[in-house]
Amino acid sequence: MHEKGTVLVIKVGALGDVVRTSFLAQALKEKTNKKIIWLTSKVAKDIFINNPYVDEVVSVEDKNILEANSYDEIISLEEDKELCKFASLLKSKKITGFNYDADLNEVVPTETAKETFNMSYIGPKPMNDILKIQNEKTHRQLVGEIAGVDWERYEPFLKLTEEQLSIRENFMKRNNLSEKELIVGINSGGADTWPKALSIKKTVELIEKIYNSGKYKILLFGGPNEVERNDKICALAKVPIINTGCGNDLKEFPALISICNLVISTDSLGLHISLALKRKTIVMIGPTSVSELGLYGLGEKIIAKSDQVCRYSSNNDPYIMDKIDLEEVISAVKKLENKTISLIITSFKEKTLGRAIEAALNQNTSYNYNVIVVTPEEENILLAKSLGAIPFKDPGEGKSFALNMVFNNVKSDILIFTDGDVFIAKDAVENIVNSFSDPGIGCVTGRPVPEEDRSTKYGYWANILFNAAHRMRKQSFDNHDFIECSAYLFAFKGGHIKDIPLDVAEDAYIPYKFIEKGYRIGYVDNAKVYIKNVDNIKDWMLQKIRTSKAHETLDKYVDTRYNQRAKSFSNEAKGILPILKEASTLKELYWTMQLIIARGYMWAKVKVDTKIRNKHYNDGWETPKSTK
Repeated sequence: MHEKGTVLVIKVGALGDVVRTSFLAQALKEKTNKKIIWLTSKVAKDIFINNPYVDEVVSVEDKNILEANSYDEIISLEEDKELCKFASLLKSKKITGFNYDADLNEVVPTETAKETFNMSYIGPKPMNDILKIQNEKTHRQLVGEIAGVDWERYEPFLKLTEEQLSIRENFMKRNNLSEKELIVGINSGGADTWPKALSIKKTVELIEKIYNSGKYKILLFGGPNEVERNDKICALAKVPIINTGCGNDLKEFPALISICNLVISTDSLGLHISLALKRKTIVMIGPTSVSELGLYGLGEKIIAKSDQVCRYSSNNDPYIMDKIDLEEVISAVKKLENKTISLIITSFKEKTLGRAIEAALNQNTSYNYNVIVVTPEEENILLAKSLGAIPFKDPGEGKSFALNMVFNNVKSDILIFTDGDVFIAKDAVENIVNSFSDPGIGCVTGRPVPEEDRSTKYGYWANILFNAAHRMRKQSFDNHDFIECSAYLFAFKGGHIKDIPLDVAEDAYIPYKFIEKGYRIGYVDNAKVYIKNVDNIKDWMLQKIRTSKAHETLDKYVDTRYNQRAKSFSNEAKGILPILKEASTLKELYWTMQLIIARGYMWAKVKVDTKIRNKHYNDGWETPKSTK
């Protein structure tokens, strides 16, 4: 439910600017909890078709319907006089951004928009051009500061619909493309206003250099006015090119961009769609602002060797983009292709740490990776060294405290986490890293498997609970729904998590942070991790209560309205019938009934402790003795 009130965002064009401004809806939704309406162009409406943070999208052609509403705030991001005049006539408590001054008959900035206005096209000349060149802020920061939101938390949001996923799949089938292949998208054209496009000759040269490396397939992209241009590129190139066409709308274009592992683009719509879809991206920059282009850790900027970079002038060098060094582009491709991987084992008084390290080191994988053991104990530091792992000593303050130290010291592209009291299957690293071949996946979880069979009560409990979790995660992944990870084995792209709160489970918190940025959560069911489970009710209750409490505090830090917690009493209550069906004997049915009672007591205890007694999860190393 929304709190009473509505926020109107006005951002109409250009299309690339609408895409990169889309982060604002999520930021405003989580800040205000109000209804978000977005006014944009008719063609741009498709950008928001699967955005849960935008409640209503209105095209400029239909803008008069907005006159019936009243608004808590209008965030006006267009410097167009007619749009500002329209915004000033609406019923609103506040206008932020660009407003219309009737006395001056001019567009004027509100306080937070002055910096952007002063270096804009209609800002005071010639100082506007000087400020534009001197600016060091990204577009996201400038827009976020205008709106007064925590802009660093959010990124452009573009989530494919089922229809778009079908478009993607059909195109790949028609062109014999596989998700396992390295596919590079070339989007070298550009708008007519400034000379942003790479020349046909240099585009052909770039494509041939990339293809002749022997690793890549090439997809060529273009806009409606670039049909002839792209036909010439395909005719001149002496290597195979898959031409995606130039008539793709804003449903088709993102679907086709999503096929690529890497996109090389000029500063154009293709760039912003690629970034919103979390594709690795290389941007070639000529006349536009280098600083304003934020890449969110996804790629590299290649800047023309010219003194006219960031010069918005009709007298611009028309050949500025030919001063792009293609060898720099190729070097950036190689850099983005190589992955650095760290497998991190957290351990506290684990007698089985040696087994965990050996399983981590002896993987059947084609990838190079290192193994880091995080532990406060000197004897385990020595053990890690003796087995060939890298020791990382933490002060023993708790797991989350130790992980925060890791996040600030280990700078790998992919971080894989597991524990010292479990061991991973021999192909776990290979399967986990392979899952990141889909650039839209930011975080993945492996599949926990109990070491025990079903012959004892606690072995039976572990098997049916782990099987239920497996079914739930697999179904959620297949349906493109949210998945909570398992701390026993999970991984994510490095550089995105700076720290985690000390009173929440890392395997619940981290996936939400990736969802917040528009990534998808993956489930790698063929990456198995084997767990020794408890063998008595005291340890079982201690373990489950602690884990559940660690999820109860999640709402303090993330917005769970759009991706509900999996580990909750309400979700568990829905799973009673499937668990009952697991029993194949009367003894197993009896154990199942005991499990239902135990889980019910556990949840009651969690609720009493957290809601009444104010006893919450606190970071600290604590492990049931029977799992050692």
